[in-house]
Amino acid sequence: MKDKLFIILLSAFCFQLFAQHDIKIDLEGYQNDTLIVGYYLGDKQLVHDTLFSQSEGKFRLQGDSTLTHGFYILLTIPDNRFIQFIVDEDQKFEIKSIKDDLSVLKFKGSEDNELFMEYIDFLSEKRPIADTLRAQISKLVEGDPERTKLQKELDLVDKQVKLKKESIIKEHPKSLTAMILKSSENIDIPDFEGTEDEVKTKTYLYYKKHYFDHIDLSDPTTLRTPFIDQRVKYYMKNLTPNQPDSIIRSMEYILDQVKPAEETFRFYLSTFLNEYIQSKIVGMDKVYVYLAENYYAKGMAPWLDEETTNKIVANAMDIKPVLIGETGANITVYREDGTPISIDNIDYEYLVLLFWAPDCGHCKKVMPSIIEFYNNYKDKGVKLLAICSKLGDKADTCWPAIEEKGMSGFINAADKYNKSKSKVKYNVKTTPKIFILDKNREILIKNIGGDQLAEVMEEMFKRAERKKMTNEH
Repeated sequence: MKDKLFIILLSAFCFQLFAQHDIKIDLEGYQNDTLIVGYYLGDKQLVHDTLFSQSEGKFRLQGDSTLTHGFYILLTIPDNRFIQFIVDEDQKFEIKSIKDDLSVLKFKGSEDNELFMEYIDFLSEKRPIADTLRAQISKLVEGDPERTKLQKELDLVDKQVKLKKESIIKEHPKSLTAMILKSSENIDIPDFEGTEDEVKTKTYLYYKKHYFDHIDLSDPTTLRTPFIDQRVKYYMKNLTPNQPDSIIRSMEYILDQVKPAEETFRFYLSTFLNEYIQSKIVGMDKVYVYLAENYYAKGMAPWLDEETTNKIVANAMDIKPVLIGETGANITVYREDGTPISIDNIDYEYLVLLFWAPDCGHCKKVMPSIIEFYNNYKDKGVKLLAICSKLGDKADTCWPAIEEKGMSGFINAADKYNKSKSKVKYNVKTTPKIFILDKNREILIKNIGGDQLAEVMEEMFKRAERKKMTNEH
């Protein structure tokens, strides 16, 4: 029995001796026996481990592997409070809180955590002083000597904070604390000359170009911090025009910068794909197609199995021919009497191409709006080709449904034997599906609702008028 006990104790000693990470946690006053350890992954907080107390408030995070560098989280139960700490080269250290205040932490054996808390303590000391000065200044008018005096005091506090930040960055350039502080640095924008609009444009372009100057996106640690995803999101949503080509250029820039960091590259490539594969904004499928064609089809997502990759690429290739701006296929379909009609045989300025089905509930719901639209625009160069999507014997149900739904004013057709393969060429997987083509068959817009047709068509007319006036001048 003594031998067995000796072996157990020896094994525990050896594990502690050879453990790659060993973090002792002492949360004074914390009575729950469970503590969750989490970590950041872009905009996500994921669970790393669940710890159980050795005694009241005392926990231990240890293992025989090296922890990935970054910011970690202790999540208390049941109040779900976050306690952040840093893991870098120092992976054997102690964390201790002061009773009843888990936000006040003391670290032993981790220089980076000690440095970070030093800066937080410094800010906690200076922030109330700065807030008081700002409140006092706000009550005084410009030119008041007292206001000038208080402003100088506030400037001094701001300078002290700036100097503290600069000293940490200079003296500990490779620390995670320095990384965090650098990421919060402002972009120094030159004084540009020109008109007000020219200055705004130059300022925007400069700011966007230098937005990541203080962040090394190729550093894999950035993904494991709470700030990187906020910055990327701001760049994509606030500094990038909301149209496909601009979004593609910004995505390319981000992915190119993070490429050396495999985990970060995987995170953002997957994030971008998932966002745009399900985007409800008309035209954004171009972004998805670009990612599939230029990254997934080229083997740049090796974490996916071949079947999944092939599905992503195949779906994108189905969409590509019907992207906005592409030339729609000239399909030939058939009227009820069997006479053929092709898109190129229709005389139109704008062609509304409608795919529908007799048993489609949503088609029935929106058809009155489509009929009203067509009656209002049929004398303005607009034609409407309604293609019933049913094949084989089911195609015979199209014609009674046309009468029933009041669609007889449209150019109605079907393709019983699927000769035109129109559903494939226009990627019709659900109905109703609407396209608007110009006289050159260019796809101007698609996937809009029947109740949006009038609004969209008015915008088409305005756009054409603006283009005409531009050409005339």
